Parts: sequence; C-alpha cells; structure tokens
Amino acid sequence: MISSMTGYGRAEGETSLGHLLVEIKSVNHRFLDSRVRLPRQISSLEPHLLSHLKNNIARGRVEVALTLAANSSSVPEPVLNLPLAQRYYEAAEKAADALALPGSIGLDFILRMPDVLQVSEPVADLDQIWEEIRSVVDQAVRALGEMRAREGKELADDFRRTLTALEEHRARLETSKDKVVSDFRDRFEARLKNLLSENGGLDPTRLHQEVAIFAERCDVSEELARLDSHLKQFEEILRVPEPVGRRLDFLLQEMFREINTIGSKANHLEVTQTVLQMKNLVERLREQAQNVE
Repeated sequence: MISSMTGYGRAEGETSLGHLLVEIKSVNHRFLDSRVRLPRQISSLEPHLLSHLKNNIARGRVEVALTLAANSSSVPEPVLNLPLAQRYYEAAEKAADALALPGSIGLDFILRMPDVLQVSEPVADLDQIWEEIRSVVDQAVRALGEMRAREGKELADDFRRTLTALEEHRARLETSKDKVVSDFRDRFEARLKNLLSENGGLDPTRLHQEVAIFAERCDVSEELARLDSHLKQFEEILRVPEPVGRRLDFLLQEMFREINTIGSKANHLEVTQTVLQMKNLVERLREQAQNVE
C-alpha cells in the first residue's frame, strides 16, 4: 500500500539525560531532505540521527525536533577557577593603584573576566544515550508512518477512481478505433480522387494501396494496448508495500506519451475530445503522485 509524504509523528520517553520529546513533520519533496534540531547536550549525535532517518524514510522533506528536559545529573556544573580569579584581582588592584583610580574591585567584575567561571559538562556515554534516544525516535517515526499510511490509503482510493475513468475512455477509443481508420480512409480517398481528377487520374489499384498505407498511420491499436498495460501496472504498483513514488512518476510520463500519440495519429474530432479528457485525468494523477513516497 502506498504512503503519503505528508505526516506528523510525536513520541516521549525517559533517558539518562532527562525527559525527551521527539516531533517529526514531513511534506512532499522529490528526494529525502532531513533537517534536525537537537539540544546542545546531544548535538554530536546529529549524524547518527540523519543516518537513522535515511534508513527509515525514503522520500520527503523531514523536520525533526528533539526537546530535552534535563534532570539534575545532566545539568552543567559551574566551576570557579580561583587561582585565575586571584590573578585578575591582583592585576586590577595594581592598575587602580598605578592610575590612582577611586573605587573598589567587586565580585561581579572578577566573574566577568574570561575563563574565571567555566561550565563543566557531565560526561555521558554517547553510545548509551544514542540507544535511548533512538528508541524514542523510532516511536515517533512509527507514528509518522501510520499517519502517512492513512493518507496514502486515501490517495490510493482517489487514484483508483481516476484510473477507472481513464480505462473507460481507453475502452471507448478501443471500440471506435476501426471506425476512426475507416472514416480517415474514406475522407482521404475522396480528397485524393478529387485532387487526381484534376491532374489526369491514377490507377484505381494504386490509389487503394496508397490510401491503405496512409490509413494505417492513424491506427492506434498499439498505443491503446500499451496504455492498457500501463493502467494495469499502475494498479499493481498501488499494492506494493514499498516506496513507489518515482515508479509512478515514470509510468505517468509513459501514459501521457501514449495518449498524446493517439491524439496526433487519429486526427478525429471525437478522439481529440476524448484525448483531452484523458490528458486532464493523467495530469490529476501526476499532481497526486507528487505526494507519494
């Protein structure tokens, strides 16, 4: 069953760093374009996350946001560099005396000096953290997949309705193809006779041969047969349990080509009207296929 590229997934879970919220949104795109937003504590895991998404999502513009409510064990610890603070204080006192500056040197001045107050990040086992995060990410990916599958089912139902309309038009052309050739032969022969009568005429046998050759050129039997095959392939692809968006794109190009050739060869009013309707239906399928994974 096909999947849509539009969806949303959300999951929450506990990790050794704290409570994690994962949100995934996806929209249609020709290829896979993943963008992730990670908390600073786990920003180094971005390559792991991107690789994991690539293994689970085939196509679409995907945005992933991870929000971490850190617990006490993962909160950074401020560390005072007391020797450095002492050096700054002594240097400031010396400068004040040398320049005869009034006032005293306060704590806020010392703490603003570079590297006096540093932040010590808790040492984490990134492999363990990644396993914990991946578990929550997988839940969000599954939720995304379920929503994409539901929308995919609606797309498939709409596809089938359009395919049914296309097949009805194709069957109508199949029924009328012999008459189209016959009408063309009669019109062409009449025009040719009229032309040749003004120029001395032509042997009747040769005339019929030439008319038959030109009439065959408007026969669309092969195009209708290929179009029938494409329609059946399209229906079969809708049941394939894997990403098929690109296959549908290619098949729709082939269908449009056959329909266009039918219109060009037949040169018949009723056929032209039917072909225009079929082109509109294929264009509708093309627009819908843009959202298939």
